[in-house]
Amino acid sequence: DYEETYSPVAYLNSVRAMLAKCGAEGMEIEQCDVDTAFLYGKLEEEIYMELPEGLRELLDLAEAEGEVDVVCMLLQSLYGLKQASRVWNETIDKHLKSMGFEPADADPERRG
Repeated sequence: DYEETYSPVAYLNSVRAMLAKCGAEGMEIEQCDVDTAFLYGKLEEEIYMELPEGLRELLDLAEAEGEVDVVCMLLQSLYGLKQASRVWNETIDKHLKSMGFEPADADPERRG
């Protein structure tokens, strides 16, 4: 949904509870960062954009063939799209669920 931009996050109390439980049970805690995370989301809707200046030679080629107002259709999310955070959240959520992870009961909007 192009208009939907909301992307939920974990409640601080849920994070604290998880850290306390892990600490009490002697578990090892790790964290990671996903480089260029917003670029991994697959778009459900069709979104078109003008070619950026860096692709000027493609635009020149299209104009040479008589095409005007050349655009490209996005297949994946890009930084700057208003729904980029929502699309990334849906992508990582599906991946984590496929690995057996479940949202915390304390975070009701994460239950989707």
